Amino acid sequence: MKIRKTTLIIGLLLLAAAVALSAYTLGAQGSLEELLFRMDTQGAAETDAKMKKARDRVLEALAEGDSAKAFRSLDRYLEGFGDRLDLSGSSGAELFVYKNASSLTALGVLLLISGLALTLASFSRFSKYRATLAYLVLIAALFCGVYVLENLLGSDTMLLTTLKKGAIYALIAVSMNLLNGFTGLFSLGQAGFMLVGAYTYAIFTIPAESRAQVYQYYDGGLIGFSLPVIPALLLAGLAAAFFAFLIGLPVLRLKSDYLAIATLGFAEIIRAVFQYDGLGPLTNGSNLLRRFPTFSSALFPFTVAGVCILLISLLINSTYGRSFKAIRDDEVAAEAMGINLFRHKQMSFVISSFFAGVGGALLAMYQTTVQASAFKASMTYEILLIVVIGGMGSVTGSVLTSFLFIAASEWWLRFLDNEQVIGGVTLPFMRSGFRMVVFSVVIMVMVLFYRRGIMGDKEFDLKALFAPRVRKGGKDRG
Repeated sequence: MKIRKTTLIIGLLLLAAAVALSAYTLGAQGSLEELLFRMDTQGAAETDAKMKKARDRVLEALAEGDSAKAFRSLDRYLEGFGDRLDLSGSSGAELFVYKNASSLTALGVLLLISGLALTLASFSRFSKYRATLAYLVLIAALFCGVYVLENLLGSDTMLLTTLKKGAIYALIAVSMNLLNGFTGLFSLGQAGFMLVGAYTYAIFTIPAESRAQVYQYYDGGLIGFSLPVIPALLLAGLAAAFFAFLIGLPVLRLKSDYLAIATLGFAEIIRAVFQYDGLGPLTNGSNLLRRFPTFSSALFPFTVAGVCILLISLLINSTYGRSFKAIRDDEVAAEAMGINLFRHKQMSFVISSFFAGVGGALLAMYQTTVQASAFKASMTYEILLIVVIGGMGSVTGSVLTSFLFIAASEWWLRFLDNEQVIGGVTLPFMRSGFRMVVFSVVIMVMVLFYRRGIMGDKEFDLKALFAPRVRKGGKDRG
């Protein structure tokens, strides 16, 4: 069995670094009480009542085991009395480790996974798994990076907000790409299925004690119980899939523009139905649904969206996925090869709608409220735009474009809506709404220069990096 010595040495070094970092981080977390007294070299807290009181708050929070309160109290203590404390040398290093323990732990996990992957990849027996190991390291780096950013910057910053919404839109865009890009069915009903998923999740997760306030015009509503978050997410997807199955029976026999019009009509009808006052005990009519469980960490939508996108990717690369692509390329040839057109179209439609329902539930959690009027046709057009710009038939393109779309539309170009003064001259065109004008121009340029989308029908693939390299003489270099 061949061994790549350089790769093995790097892997072992990373493992050693992971163990050392984890040990040091865990050791530092338990020594804050000692550190507080050690930093006060002059004993200033014993003569200053305010300083002693601030330090005691930190100690009380530590004794209670409330880490969040301990961090807040520690920040106030350092902010008020940092000039009288010794924050240099080993004390400063220990304090840094304690304040950034979560980020350092995530870094340790990343080093551990990377070390294990490199160690295994160094043995020829595992050579065929090198690409899989590389993907594992990339996924670990992504999640650890998001976790570190969240701990350093806070979950309410614009960067984290963009990442949360981008992950949700990535799932919805990939689900739409499964239908429009891989199966060749032009559907515009995505907003309707998102609405069904969002309402299903909200209705079945509002706590029983809050229902009287939420359904104040309908005597507490019809549902008297609540489900945990994960079962409710699955139920949201199943409800959307059920509607898709019923709608698909008549409309999937239509083609091209007729199918698009029919599914768009469904989305508009379902939006009106959910606001109907007669369904108020279930949907709360035109009023907001609120007080259901939400998420604060970006890791939750990243995890749910990542698992769902992985499942869609596995489906696309299965025999069913190849049947979908055959239908997209040539229906007559696909039918001649024995593919049941209606059954496979229906399968694609229902599965796409299931994941759109899950995406709608995640969007409800992100927005913290649900109202049917928000799920307009423009929401479907946004998702379709992401799919087209990313590349019809490219999962990678849909994911990348989702983050770029959200960042550009809601963050990077935000300054264009504010009045700008350059050299004492006020720019007349910099006002509310100008951001969308520039954004529209950017989209037009993208479509003109990338007519098949950013990725076309290509995917991000690491296997090419690990393919055997051949010398001029024809021998495999490994």
